[in-house]
Amino acid sequence: AVVSTQSTGHQKDSICEASIFKTVKKYFNAGGTPEEVVNVLAESFQGIGNLARQLVLWLEFCGESTSVIERMVEDHVKDLLEEHFDPKKADTIFSEEGDLPGWLGEMISYPTWRNLFYSLADKHPDCIMLNFTIKLISDAGFTDEISSVSTASQQIDVFSRILKTSVASILQFRGSSLENIISDLVKLVCSSKHTYFYTIALLHQASKDRGTGYKLRYLSQELERRARHMGRDTCYITLAMCGAAAYPTIYQSLTSMLTLSKNALNSGDVTTLYHLYSEDDPPPVAFLRLPQLFELLIDALYSPTERSRNTEHNDKYIYVLAYGVSVTERWDKEERRSINTKRLEQTINAIEKTHKLAKLDDMPEWLCNIETVFKYLKYPVVSMGIIKYCKEVTMDSSYFKGVTDSVPLHLIMIDEIANNHPLHHDTVFQFLKQLFERSHEHLQELEQIEIRKMIIDRMVHLLCVGHVIPVIQYMKYCLDNETADKSLIRHFAAEVMEVTTSPYSAEFIAEFLPIAKNPDITAPLRNSNESDSISQFIEYCGG
Repeated sequence: AVVSTQSTGHQKDSICEASIFKTVKKYFNAGGTPEEVVNVLAESFQGIGNLARQLVLWLEFCGESTSVIERMVEDHVKDLLEEHFDPKKADTIFSEEGDLPGWLGEMISYPTWRNLFYSLADKHPDCIMLNFTIKLISDAGFTDEISSVSTASQQIDVFSRILKTSVASILQFRGSSLENIISDLVKLVCSSKHTYFYTIALLHQASKDRGTGYKLRYLSQELERRARHMGRDTCYITLAMCGAAAYPTIYQSLTSMLTLSKNALNSGDVTTLYHLYSEDDPPPVAFLRLPQLFELLIDALYSPTERSRNTEHNDKYIYVLAYGVSVTERWDKEERRSINTKRLEQTINAIEKTHKLAKLDDMPEWLCNIETVFKYLKYPVVSMGIIKYCKEVTMDSSYFKGVTDSVPLHLIMIDEIANNHPLHHDTVFQFLKQLFERSHEHLQELEQIEIRKMIIDRMVHLLCVGHVIPVIQYMKYCLDNETADKSLIRHFAAEVMEVTTSPYSAEFIAEFLPIAKNPDITAPLRNSNESDSISQFIEYCGG
């Protein structure tokens, strides 16, 4: 015992350790003398803390601000802790202290140290001390900060609190960073099968509320979609939630197509669904309203390159898709009171006509039927199919080589979809971004610039119909990361100023002002008397 305590006392600055009094007491109980204690502690003292304090004083004397010095010290200590953290030693805190250390409660009141705990918890998910600290942070009211911490899913009360906070934030959110909230929630929810099932079950139950039910159903579907993209097989849970297990034939047909290992349609199962939903008393339409099933049906009907299936069953594919998107039901508790199929025939006609055009992929045919096509673009399901078709066609490496129109028909249809369907804005935007970032090496540099200007015009149109902040954020990203020619950003800035006017929202100013103030971008657009739109915008923002 004497040797053990002497070894502890010989460690650097051991007199500064919180446990030094227990160590000295243990040393005396083992027969040690006061003189030996003084000698050991004096020899081990190096005063590192005092030296650090002296450095801080020197920095202050040299004129450095207190906030900068504090940040420097905190960052350095943070780096040291991350580098040398030992989870086993950390877990002994509870066994040795026997109670919550006072310094831990004080640490979690500071954002810097909370972020340190989040980082350490992700690296050491089995550390008892860190998991307990995450719970303390949640109990202290910082639930919104820990939604992206994977270890939070290991404690049901912490997870439930985070889930409640995140869902409430999504329901009430009005802004451009909603994607960040959903991404953090997806990461947390998909950390295990149990948390995913628990979340989907809660959302399913809560979605029965008439006020916010449709939003929660959308959130549940979004979680399911993203979970599938992460490689999770969500099929069985999804079907269990909608009650498909009570209909064995439908359940078998859907599982044979929608499981992660399959994820493909087959004519036999689609035919089964067609016959079941053609009966006088069809199953609930909810079994067809699965985003994954819709995606597969749209791909099969609108992809110009899809040639693997038997086209003689097209009418069945079209019927099943049209039924799923157009038929409504009225339920009284568990009893179905009525089925409304008034829009079914119109939807079938719209899908059938546009599907044939997509499969022909013949521009003269599209032009001959353009009036009819624009009428059918008002159907959301047709619009999603046309986006699929346009994406495949325009992504072909030779597409722009043969384009002679100032704006190709495919992109005119994309503009029309943006006009008609606000819920498709993000899908359209993702498509335009992919098109903008494509390489066009077979074209001359000036031709490439003109093509990208044309795509920017489509983005500006999307901005005009309501998708404002994401578009500006993307162009700002291109500027900051130098992923686009400055002339393109300049073209974008000029177009935005032409289609907007004051008053401007705070969010718009925050995103667009850095572009407007960049001299490399806007100097050619400004004049000496500052009567141009860029100068007026900067003046509006306070210079």
